[in-house]
Amino acid sequence: MISRGPAAFLLLAGLGAGPCARDATGQDTVVVRRETERPQTSRIAQWAVDVFNAPRTTRAFGPLTVETSRRIEGDLAVLDGPLVLAGAVAGDLVAINADVTLADGALVEGDVVVLGGRLERDPGARVEGSSRSESARVDVRRDGDRLELLGRRSTSRDRAYDERSRGGAFLVLGLGNTYNRVEGLPLRGGAGVQWQDGGTDGRIRGYGVFRTAGNFTGSREDIGYAVEGRMGFGRTAPRLVIGGRGFDLVVPTQNWPLTPHEVGWGSFLWHRDYRDYFLQRGYGGFLSFEPASTITLTGEVSRVEESSIAERDPWTPFRNAEPWRPNPMVDEGDFTLISGTFEYDSRPSERSARSGTLLRATWERGIGDSIVEVPLPASVRPSLPTTDYTFDRASVDLRRYQRIGRAGQLRLRGFWAGAVGGDPLPIQRRYSLGGPDPMNGYGFRAFSCNADTTDVALTGLCDHVLLFQAEYRGGFGIHWSDWEYDRRDRSDRRDRDSGWWDADWDWDDWFWFDGPTFVLFTNAGTGWLQGSDGPDKLHWDVGAGLAFGNVGIYVAKAIQEGEPLRVTLRIERRF
Repeated sequence: MISRGPAAFLLLAGLGAGPCARDATGQDTVVVRRETERPQTSRIAQWAVDVFNAPRTTRAFGPLTVETSRRIEGDLAVLDGPLVLAGAVAGDLVAINADVTLADGALVEGDVVVLGGRLERDPGARVEGSSRSESARVDVRRDGDRLELLGRRSTSRDRAYDERSRGGAFLVLGLGNTYNRVEGLPLRGGAGVQWQDGGTDGRIRGYGVFRTAGNFTGSREDIGYAVEGRMGFGRTAPRLVIGGRGFDLVVPTQNWPLTPHEVGWGSFLWHRDYRDYFLQRGYGGFLSFEPASTITLTGEVSRVEESSIAERDPWTPFRNAEPWRPNPMVDEGDFTLISGTFEYDSRPSERSARSGTLLRATWERGIGDSIVEVPLPASVRPSLPTTDYTFDRASVDLRRYQRIGRAGQLRLRGFWAGAVGGDPLPIQRRYSLGGPDPMNGYGFRAFSCNADTTDVALTGLCDHVLLFQAEYRGGFGIHWSDWEYDRRDRSDRRDRDSGWWDADWDWDDWFWFDGPTFVLFTNAGTGWLQGSDGPDKLHWDVGAGLAFGNVGIYVAKAIQEGEPLRVTLRIERRF
């Protein structure tokens, strides 16, 4: 996957847990069939209803006039208008079965979608996003302050959610984790039950994981499992979720480089696995509280046994005769893990071109005993205690997404992670930086603090990393569609994306395409060891790319002598 010559490297990415592998615990496989009857209209209608029902939307039933002096923060949705807008809306404007008039001086900072009515726009009205209107009425039913879309041809994904709302048993059949050099293609099978009663919902499921790269011996390296349960209270914020799990799974040491399904395709096609893995077996419980639609607080306590797992020799169509990069040994032992996460997320969706902020701060404490360490040079870390071993680490990920004009977006990111006290970090909780992600212009693990070792696995051994990223994405003015499909139910989206307690995949989101986009970007980062003088100078790269939806090809050059031009082909956005 990485070319060590001047031609750089290419990455074709995408094989994961089904199409959606969020983390090492794997995801449910959901078969989705596209609608065959007016799919675009049906999809927009559901989007409009989702916007109407979102907690932060200003709703109106019947006629509404927004005066010149009034400014509505967030989205505005109207049912059975008409609506006359002379003021400003700092978000999207959605009208269902209503006529809309945008008077002189009116301002809509997002998109305007009118379904079942007419849109009249005076020359002095301004819409910073896109505009769309359809005269066909939308069949909806009002339930208090919420709407339900009726008469829609359902997809298998819709039916899956309907089943969840009614409750019942289900099968778990599909893929777990992602194609990799220690498991091959992990297969998963099991069953579960779920239910919903008013504002309360729950789910219990269990499944086994068969690792196809094994020798069919039934050993721990060949067979894994997970049993999970959760209860949720409240459909929207404030919402509380509690749960627990027991598991024996393969997990990655870092959540980068690349997304899990990109790592899977890289492993399967090009015989290049960009992550390292270890075995984790144990049990734990978690609590997640969402006091507002933009804020989530999560805490988890678990007791685990962690051990090394060697690389296998799974088949690949290309370079199959080459040996795999060794999977490094980890510091083995029993650990009590206590973690907490604070997340603030004001983005309409992960793929939105609108403005928003993401702040995710995490803290983890590990208390270990019966530790069997992997010896490392004293320049990396001193010996670990075999008992009463305690470490603390934390991370802060801050991102800002700023919409610029109709088709542009500026993305800024600052990330820091490292040890914050206690004994030195174990190998499986250390860091590295480099290409192909998040620093495209540098080679794999260019900054990994392993210069004093002869480890051919290129283990990442830094206990601190610092990263800055900036990216501008702009359109060419060519639009295959003039609207953006955002999932507005943040509780539902966060459940789907939050790893081991829920999962689904939205094909419409992944294949959404609104014309080619040019990308300009720069990255800066470094890694260092505890006890050193701190970070050395930041290492920079610059680059450009061309994206088609989520698929993009990027060219980057490190601002450093001797580094070649590097090319990356990806199927996910960079951040």
